Amino acid sequence: MRKNNKVLLGLLIVVLLAVIGLSAYAYQKQKVLNNVKPKVTETKKDESKFEKTIKESSSNFNKESDLNKKIEILKSLLSHKDDIAKENKDKLTSDYNNLVKEMRDKIQNNLKDKIGSLTINNDDKNNTEKIASVKKELTELQTLVEKEKETIFEKDEEFNEISKLIKTNLSTTEVTQTSTTANNSTNEQVQQTEVVEVPATQRSRGTTTYTPPRVQNNPAPTSGNSDSSATVTPNTPATVTPTTPNVTTPAASETAGTSE
Repeated sequence: MRKNNKVLLGLLIVVLLAVIGLSAYAYQKQKVLNNVKPKVTETKKDESKFEKTIKESSSNFNKESDLNKKIEILKSLLSHKDDIAKENKDKLTSDYNNLVKEMRDKIQNNLKDKIGSLTINNDDKNNTEKIASVKKELTELQTLVEKEKETIFEKDEEFNEISKLIKTNLSTTEVTQTSTTANNSTNEQVQQTEVVEVPATQRSRGTTTYTPPRVQNNPAPTSGNSDSSATVTPNTPATVTPTTPNVTTPAASETAGTSE
């Protein structure tokens, strides 16, 4: 009887030790799982955050029509470059790089279209208001491109191409504006110049009638008693035909007839 009791007691001890061991193992395993779980959750949260940033940036960029605001959206996306690179996720990095390239290409195309519309043709060469407006917009674009060079362009060749287009159109406005100013100056000089009529002679029936020159803007003083013209006949001194008061001096052709 005592031997049976000892055997049962030994079995109970073994069972208890086994239960304690299994419980300890299960506890340690659960503890490890609890420690790993927060890290996995945090990684998924970060990936979701950057994916959301990329999608929102793409949507806002495509909806926006203002060039300056498009550049600001691209600049905001570029600020996440280092954080996305640290994630070392191929798909996330690929989506980010593709979106940045797409945005830059669209902004550069918008700049080319804008510059192409800011030109001066032959019909506008005397339109000083339009010339000044075009020059102002081109200058603002040049300032914007130089300020946001690192944001808009990946390569120097791309920047140089846009900058050259702007400078070419700016030089056109300078030449046109200089030409317009020169024309205006010439017109003012012509208006200030005295106009002199070339003396003309008329011949009728052997008699030459001489019409004295008239100078505009510098009239010669006239006499209140008479208005006479000199009649010159061949081989004889010039004679002056006096005009009596209240008698109208006949025209050149009538004078020639009377002299005959």
